[in-house]
Amino acid sequence: MKRTLASLLSLMALTGITMLASCNKEDVGNGTQFRATIEGCAARDGKTTLSGTALNWVEGDQVAIYGTAGRGQYTATPQSPATVALFDNVSGTTGDGPFRAFYPSTLTTDGATINLPAQQTYVENSINEFPMYAESATNQLAFKNLCGVLKLHLTKANTNISSISVTANAEVNGDYTVSYVNDVPYLSYAGNGSKTVTMACATAQAIDNGRDFYIYLPAFDSLKSITLTTDDGRVCTKTVKSNICIGVQRSTVTEITFGENDMEFVEPLPEGALPGLFSVSATQQVRFSQGNLQYQASTDTWRFAENQYDYVGDATQGNVFEDGVKCNNLLISDTYTGWIDLFGWGTGENPTLYSTDNSDYRTFIDWGINAISNGGNLPNTWRTLTYSEWMYLIYNRPNASAKKATGTVNGVHGLILLPDNWNTPESCVFNAHFSDWSDDYSSNSYTSTEWSIMEAVGAIFLPAAGLRGGIALDYLGINGMYWSSSPWDDTWVSFLSFVGYTANINSGYYYWGLSVRLARNSN
Repeated sequence: MKRTLASLLSLMALTGITMLASCNKEDVGNGTQFRATIEGCAARDGKTTLSGTALNWVEGDQVAIYGTAGRGQYTATPQSPATVALFDNVSGTTGDGPFRAFYPSTLTTDGATINLPAQQTYVENSINEFPMYAESATNQLAFKNLCGVLKLHLTKANTNISSISVTANAEVNGDYTVSYVNDVPYLSYAGNGSKTVTMACATAQAIDNGRDFYIYLPAFDSLKSITLTTDDGRVCTKTVKSNICIGVQRSTVTEITFGENDMEFVEPLPEGALPGLFSVSATQQVRFSQGNLQYQASTDTWRFAENQYDYVGDATQGNVFEDGVKCNNLLISDTYTGWIDLFGWGTGENPTLYSTDNSDYRTFIDWGINAISNGGNLPNTWRTLTYSEWMYLIYNRPNASAKKATGTVNGVHGLILLPDNWNTPESCVFNAHFSDWSDDYSSNSYTSTEWSIMEAVGAIFLPAAGLRGGIALDYLGINGMYWSSSPWDDTWVSFLSFVGYTANINSGYYYWGLSVRLARNSN
């Protein structure tokens, strides 16, 4: 039964249709020819043609068969598409049974472990190289499906699809072992995989009249999301609600329909950027980077922290490591092999400068001029907010007071900022107020798992990473101080400052080492 995606994500259960296998046990051949039947499910041109509810062999299909003498490769003889085919030896020696047979022939190289690819290829009205397996003591092979099928029906829309990505709660590609229980094959994950499979289209497919896409997947319990990408780079991502369970079973077809109203395509999220949009003026919104800026002098590498709550600190405080060694801002130097994340003002070209002479910092060089390794790795794509932009964000944007508070994330103190369009997730709580004391960050508290939910809908967290003055550190875990690009005078420069009970725009010396959270304009 077809249902729209909207209904699927609104407490509706999804059903699959299990197809029946066919099998014929007549004898064939003398060890150089095998007779193979095929279990039904759905199909593809090139191996199988979609024909009602049946999978069909077609001429040129190749299988790998392992016997006592090793591996042989066999090709289907000329015929019309059918559920039964004769396969003739074209290379290798199989020997005697028992036999283990694999389709496609490239599925395994050792007959023991198979590999399900992370990328599949779209073929119209079909499943491309749908994995199957057979065990037999004779030349009669009854191929059984190793996977199930996710059928995506896209209704009429004025766009062209270049790829579709499916993300599950478990690995859906990589290495697997096959076991046979009561004449049914089962897959066990063995490693080297991920939770996302992408179907790529060699030529972008128009869906102006609707179109079906078939993606084969090992059995899993819960679908997480589906992302459609257009030929002009826009994306549409639909995430399954946490209380909905959509899975795939072996040898079944699970169907999802994207209605026209489901397919809202937007510009893809830039690498290293978080999804929330934040107004920094009446006409400009920005996206913040995924974490504070970090620098490794020994390799001249810039990166964003992996998590928003990561900060370097000193030998004991902080949570950033390199090769198992705790990183330390006090070890700042031109050759330091660890990471630092407290920088003198405007040191985009000289990040290891730790002079305490204000005159050494008079010219502002934005850190965003550099290529950020996990932020697109291109120069001049990120920037530092100005004084007026921090002011607008903290005080003047609509409902600004309801969109900021201090809190604790994964045990780290910091400031929470919410995007312009905010809806608190059902499973989370947000208290828009501050505490009574500078070191009290108990207004909000989130585990890393809880924060991942907040982050996914746009929330920002700035850790209270302290201050470096020359080669001395202070206020770790108590104060957060983030540079602006705006000087006040020859002595002072502006920055965002917060403690447990307040957040404001303050001023400090140019030579102070403060945190940097870069942003990029949204168009």
